[in-house]
Amino acid sequence: MTCHVARRVGEFERRLRRDRREAWHALVSTDAELAGLERPHREEFIDDAARETMCRLLARLEERDHHVLAEIDAAEARLAMGTFGVCEACARPIPFPRLRALPMARLCITCEGKLELTQRR
Repeated sequence: MTCHVARRVGEFERRLRRDRREAWHALVSTDAELAGLERPHREEFIDDAARETMCRLLARLEERDHHVLAEIDAAEARLAMGTFGVCEACARPIPFPRLRALPMARLCITCEGKLELTQRR
């Protein structure tokens, strides 16, 4: 863990807890909406198509929320192990402004850019 991160561990712990609560509430809301849409209804074909579209959208949101929760778990584990704020690719410190904006960041901006380039191909 780098010095700038070590001095602010409490700040990151609080931020990750807050982000976890927000993601959890979003997931619970999405699950409730999905459950409401999955009840059988006798309606028009257009309503069925709209319901199917809404279910796909909510399923994507649910998947995103699960991903966010997993990233928060990983960030909290890095905090506990003392590796929070260190790029997983190059082992250099992740700049503090990046961690403040995205406390779940695993990579520095340079390594993140390289990863995105390879994923686009």
